[in-house]
Amino acid sequence: MATLEIKEVAKRYGDRTVLHDISLKLSSGEFISLLGPSGCGKTTLLRIIAGFEHPDRGGVIVDGRDIAALPANQRQMGMVFQAYSLFPNMTAADNVRFGLRVRKIGAAEQTRRVGEMLELVGLSAHADKYPHQLSGGQQQRVALARALAIQPTLLLLDEPLSALDAKVRVQLREEIRRIQRETGITTVFVTHDQEEALSISDRVAVMFEGRMVQVGAPSAIYQEPAHPFVAQFIGISTRLPARLIDAEQGLISVMDRSLHSPRARGLSPHSALHLYLRPEDVQLHALGGSTPPDAWLQGTVRESTFFGAVTRLRVELDGGERLLSDLSTHEALQLPLGSRVHVGWKADAMRLLPADLPA
Repeated sequence: MATLEIKEVAKRYGDRTVLHDISLKLSSGEFISLLGPSGCGKTTLLRIIAGFEHPDRGGVIVDGRDIAALPANQRQMGMVFQAYSLFPNMTAADNVRFGLRVRKIGAAEQTRRVGEMLELVGLSAHADKYPHQLSGGQQQRVALARALAIQPTLLLLDEPLSALDAKVRVQLREEIRRIQRETGITTVFVTHDQEEALSISDRVAVMFEGRMVQVGAPSAIYQEPAHPFVAQFIGISTRLPARLIDAEQGLISVMDRSLHSPRARGLSPHSALHLYLRPEDVQLHALGGSTPPDAWLQGTVRESTFFGAVTRLRVELDGGERLLSDLSTHEALQLPLGSRVHVGWKADAMRLLPADLPA
């Protein structure tokens, strides 16, 4: 159960900067996900941790020791790749045994660890099968067992589930989290799938264009985005233009309506803002009845998307902006296309970010 510190790591390929002075600390036994779109630098950072790439500057510090100059084979790290990378001419047991043989571990200890690891990943009954006799999920479990068999200081996983179908992905990610908790190994998990990252991580580090734009617990990343990219990339959000009127009173203007928001305090006076709203926070009420206390705007229901128990409505606001609202399907059926609606939300549902931050 090692600690890991990534300290101001930078990496360039030619004239393109892939990582901009990345810093991150992992405590012993922590599970952290590097989350972001393709090309954001997350796999490059993982490969630097593993020793397959070397940073142009910065440190990779494990248990207080900077290992940035060490080759990969001296780092005692276990890595699981997107491709299973199993030896096709070896059984599952022999694939798990491979790293132990390279390290010249005694035969009895090899047998003990192989059996222990196959049991841990639920494949004891498949020890003598070859990779082509195993499903994709089973092959990835063998790869995980092989990585853990050497008793690594850190476990590194590079999009290990992306080649699997949806149902198997969910099952295996839960298994990975169970195994990580049982072994207590410090783990770095790379993914572009936000559902994976939010569901199994202690913390999530969101990366964008080679920078780490926010690091925090999954709930904080979702509920308190600190950067426009996070607000748009994590989950679904509607963005509306807003303007700060009075920071002391927490008063903002949204589409010519003055609203109170406790989140406005501390922002620059008269600054241009973007207001972000989650669909589940947006409330709709048919016009004609009493006006709800939190009804700020009016609009027309233009689209409806059925998701089972929940239906997502797209509303065109008077003034041209559009937003999304997730309602129970029973509620949504009362608001057919073309319905005129009051649109509102609780004051604490608003997320405000300066409009001049780069997206």
